[in-house]
Amino acid sequence: MALAKDRHYWTQLRSALTAGQWSSPTPAKTPKGIALSWSELFRKFNKHVKGFTEVTQIASQTRTLALLLEADSREAGLEGSRSDGYLALGDECTLLEEHIPEAREGLEVLMKLETSKLNSVYLTLSFYVYALGRPSECLSYLEKVPNLLDFRNHIPTNAAATLRPNTASTLQIHEFSGTTSLTSAESSASVTDVNDGMAWAITETIRNLCLQGMSYEKLSSNEPQKALNVYSTALPILSIVESGIPCVLPATGTGKLDFSSFTRFHELWLWVERLLRRAIILASRTCVLNPAQGQNEDSNLLWTLFSHYRTCSIYWPTKFKTEQRSTVAVLHLRALILRARILSSKSPDRSSLDADKPPPAWLSDARSVINEYRAILNICTRFPKAGERNTKVEDFVDLCVAVWEAGGAIGDHTSWVIDILWWATRLTFNSFKIYRHMTRILYISGDPQLARRTLRLYVQVVGKAWEAGVGVDADTDQHWVETLIQGARMLCRLAGPSGVEDAREAGELIKNAKTRLDKDNKELVASVNLGEGIWSSVMALVEYDPRTRPARLAHALAQFAASIETLPTPSAYYHLAIALARPGPQQDLDQAVASASTAVEGASGDIRFWHLLGLLLTANEQWSKARGVFEIAAGIGESEDDVTEERGGNAINLQVQGFESKTGGASGHGHTELPVPPAQPIFILELNSEVIPPSAALLQPVPDYPSPSRQDMFEYAMQLRMTQLALAEHVEGAEGAALRWVEVFGWVADRKGVVSEQQRSSIDTTRASEEIRQFSEYIHTNVQTLESGNQAAHSSEKRGSNGHRILNGVNEETKDPPPILVTPASPATPDTPDINSGEKRSTSIDQDSSKGKKVQQMLKNRVHKSQARISTISRKIGHGMVKNSSVVSLRRTTSAPDFHTLLQHSPYQASSIHSRRRLSFIRHQEPPPSSSPPPPPPALSPGRQETKRNTRMAKENRLLSDLWLMSAATFRRLGKIEQAKGAIQEGEVKDEDNPAVWVQLGLYYTALGHDRHAIDAFHKALFIAPDDVSATVHLCRVYLSPSQTSNSNRVENDKGIHLDNVDLAAGMLSHSVEGAAWDVPEAWYFLAKAYALQGRKDKEWKALTLALSLSERRSIRDIGLAVGWCL
Repeated sequence: MALAKDRHYWTQLRSALTAGQWSSPTPAKTPKGIALSWSELFRKFNKHVKGFTEVTQIASQTRTLALLLEADSREAGLEGSRSDGYLALGDECTLLEEHIPEAREGLEVLMKLETSKLNSVYLTLSFYVYALGRPSECLSYLEKVPNLLDFRNHIPTNAAATLRPNTASTLQIHEFSGTTSLTSAESSASVTDVNDGMAWAITETIRNLCLQGMSYEKLSSNEPQKALNVYSTALPILSIVESGIPCVLPATGTGKLDFSSFTRFHELWLWVERLLRRAIILASRTCVLNPAQGQNEDSNLLWTLFSHYRTCSIYWPTKFKTEQRSTVAVLHLRALILRARILSSKSPDRSSLDADKPPPAWLSDARSVINEYRAILNICTRFPKAGERNTKVEDFVDLCVAVWEAGGAIGDHTSWVIDILWWATRLTFNSFKIYRHMTRILYISGDPQLARRTLRLYVQVVGKAWEAGVGVDADTDQHWVETLIQGARMLCRLAGPSGVEDAREAGELIKNAKTRLDKDNKELVASVNLGEGIWSSVMALVEYDPRTRPARLAHALAQFAASIETLPTPSAYYHLAIALARPGPQQDLDQAVASASTAVEGASGDIRFWHLLGLLLTANEQWSKARGVFEIAAGIGESEDDVTEERGGNAINLQVQGFESKTGGASGHGHTELPVPPAQPIFILELNSEVIPPSAALLQPVPDYPSPSRQDMFEYAMQLRMTQLALAEHVEGAEGAALRWVEVFGWVADRKGVVSEQQRSSIDTTRASEEIRQFSEYIHTNVQTLESGNQAAHSSEKRGSNGHRILNGVNEETKDPPPILVTPASPATPDTPDINSGEKRSTSIDQDSSKGKKVQQMLKNRVHKSQARISTISRKIGHGMVKNSSVVSLRRTTSAPDFHTLLQHSPYQASSIHSRRRLSFIRHQEPPPSSSPPPPPPALSPGRQETKRNTRMAKENRLLSDLWLMSAATFRRLGKIEQAKGAIQEGEVKDEDNPAVWVQLGLYYTALGHDRHAIDAFHKALFIAPDDVSATVHLCRVYLSPSQTSNSNRVENDKGIHLDNVDLAAGMLSHSVEGAAWDVPEAWYFLAKAYALQGRKDKEWKALTLALSLSERRSIRDIGLAVGWCL
């Protein structure tokens, strides 16, 4: 019985000490379960445990000192939110003056126990003298403890001998060596049972190692390495603690976490946290994040400390040491950010290639720390009162954005940041910082509408604060100007052909930005000039005002030049090149090529820069150089094998130096790395820093334009390959383009499933890949037939700039509403007579350069001589002039015809363009059977509302639809009408709202001579997009052609053209050339034809002259469609 009580009270005393229940009125119980106070616990312990009165005296004095420290308001119970400079050691674990006399009494009691030679006496004495502000005496007492790290020796010998044989959970730890390494026996160590005294012994050891290190911090402040070395000696013991205490698990049936183990070892965790925190702070000042080769010990120690802290924090409840844990979390995230920047600076320039990379491995660690810190802020912060700001949450938001930026600032990796931003809005009130970050990140993530709304909130909040003189809420001048200029450029990108309101709002933002612009800040001045130039150019395009358009374009050109003069940037050169390439008096293609070349040198990893350069080279008829530039651009983001195969090893003689060596993988040639000078050491903190710098200092400068997402990269690469097909058809004929369709569809099949973030309801990824594979096989079969019968047609002769074909390409997609494209203006088939001239076309149209050069001569003869050959020009004038259009809501207006009536008697109505049977046109040609059965019919395409809810899905669907339609145009020019029909069906399945589908259907009917059906199809396209240039031009072309069916009720001229159709075409084209078609030569040409039929010779001559000037020097595809008018 006596032995049982002996063990019981040993257990109760050690449990009370380890749990740190200093202020608890009943820290222990009797064997019968009766609660005991501290004094009763000591009395009963001395009664039933003979010969260990020193133990109760040590425990009593330890409790007294702990209570005194708790009484110190600066300590706030050792767990509060005390933050003396965050990093400074200050008065931590030291007493106030009013508590010192009482502590001295306890010190005197302990000093009388020195004769017992117990290690616990010296350990407690060192605690007391440190609390009294005597760090040197603390070190002297600790020197009296033999082998401080061997916590087994801190257990009273007799008690240990009594209990150890009967305790199952005994720690079996051999003595530590001088190097503090543990023997293999430590793997079996456990502190889960406090009965054997090991838990309290470890607690005392860690406490005094912490006090020893803190003493060195005070005595040797200029030598922080001394204290850090002491702290690091505790790491082996911490490993035992982490493995010996059970993890926190959800309590059965409650769903809440069970922190009973934390409560049992509260005092242990208190000192573990303090030791690790002090070690991390010192390591942040002394450990180099970018050590020289072979000198990684300091850096490894820092990450080891962070790892131990994270592991231990799993055991702690959220309310435990919130301020201190916040400090460590911030330091950990700062370290991860700085290290990521160091690693990225050592890697080659990837630029836009980062969009295809998975998130870096360190980001998962960062997000774990962020989630823990977020939970802490939920506990220790609150919604601010009037006039207050929640600076902790705002700093946390800056830190999270900096982590996202260090991870590449990719739009595909923004979901977690947006979640943090939304959470932060619930703990802040109209925080301009949060609105600023949300505007940028929401747009990059693909939510432009919400980005627009948050931008307006930012402008309202900061603008009102600035007017009221509340500087704390007015943001800095630099951030104000940067945010508004970036917002203006965002609105310009969103402004489709009908987005004049967005463009006007962008102009207001630029005006507001200038009110706080620092004229001495060249970077900001150049940014404002660039933004204003972009705005002027967009206004010229969307305003549809021929009176203001020339002045706006001239102003844009001047602003781009001013931006470059102030601070040259690749983006400024890019926009300058576009401005110089536009038709008008300012057009200078040679200078545009030079500007694009300079832009490429500064942004060689961006496909769009190379794409623009190639387009400008085609406008200068430099076909071989353009092809070489396109090949380099196609290699960006591709594997080396793909690049080598695609290039075929051809060398390209470009006039811009260093292109291939700067593409970050686009060139197959190696490069010699220059010796890099030794880098300056980078630390998390300055050596003597006492506060953590604001996290806003970690934010990167706002980039000139957003980094592309994976889908953006897919779109850019797709547009590039469409341009390559257009160039191939121009140089080699339609047969030459057909040869490349296998490669393009194979490329799409390889990447389509990777680009989509989620599987679409309308297009199954696997099925679509199978469809593309079958179509590629089908094209390959037809290409072999063409090769055998048309070898002579595949020569690579060059053509004049006016011998191009207008190909159906893919739109530069805007967010809302999605724009579309112009399709071929002059369809032709080998077995169908041309409607205008009655002449037949060969399968490969304009296969030699002489036919291309005849176009300009024809136009010149027509302008200066007569109208005799006017009908022969229409099919040769243009080559890819395309304009963006917009999808508007399907509502009837007074000017829109009743299409239900028009189409109700048509044998091929809108709802039945396709049979929903995939690739039906393949069966007509009977290709070799596929190795696998054809896939089942796909589901119907999603409704309009669903498509709007998923902009990214809609963009990809539009891209794929345009690709099918481009192939349909190629088939039609090859004379393969059924194949063209099948491709149109596929395009409609991908995007039923694409007006280009109906334009291609109209061209299909035109090729068959079915004018009535063609007109219905063009009407449908105009119903979807009233300003669509392609549909307008092709519809008017049919109106101005001789009717194949006579109608006695309508008046016709001597050429068989209905006069009312002539007036209708003249009106439609007159309206179009004043707006979206102002630079489309086909529109001007057919307007001239309408004027001629009306007998208006003067206007006819002017229109023909303008059509000629517009057609002389233009790129193989429209620049706005291929790369966009602004970044």
